[in-house]
Amino acid sequence: MYEDNELMARVQAGDKGAYEKLVLKHRLKALAFANSFVCDLYAAEDIVQECFVKVYIHRATYRPSHAFNTYLFTIIRNSCIDYLRSRPASRSFPPEAVPELSDHTTPDEVLASRENTKLIYEVLNDLQIDYKTALYLYAVADFSYKDIARIMKKSVPQIKILLYRARKKFKLQYKELIVNEE
Repeated sequence: MYEDNELMARVQAGDKGAYEKLVLKHRLKALAFANSFVCDLYAAEDIVQECFVKVYIHRATYRPSHAFNTYLFTIIRNSCIDYLRSRPASRSFPPEAVPELSDHTTPDEVLASRENTKLIYEVLNDLQIDYKTALYLYAVADFSYKDIARIMKKSVPQIKILLYRARKKFKLQYKELIVNEE
């Protein structure tokens, strides 16, 4: 956090090298977060690039009282919501989003893992956007409740309730999908 604040202070002073370091440090996590929203890697890349441009353009307004990644993810979240509002298309994960496993697994294990991952993505796609966002930020991006609250513009107790409900809904829908698959 402190390193990011120092880099941002240098960016505010006009240091383009510091800006490049921030972009390189946060690009992949930002891209994964945007892709979890829009489910289109190319659109996610465009959104993340635009968000980094916004960070640079509005660098004078950044305040180091919050972590840089919280600031960045808030911008990305808002941009993704704007993107989704402008395109009423389906929000589903593409098949290539399913990760590959190591070479030490058998073909049966690979197939079982792919099927399980597809089921997980199906359930995630059916969740409300707030549930999906909160789960992603907590479980994948490893943000604290406080940071998630800032990103989603909610209070910490609201985030705790949202995550509780999201987990409960996820478990229920996942179990229903497994029963229906059998």
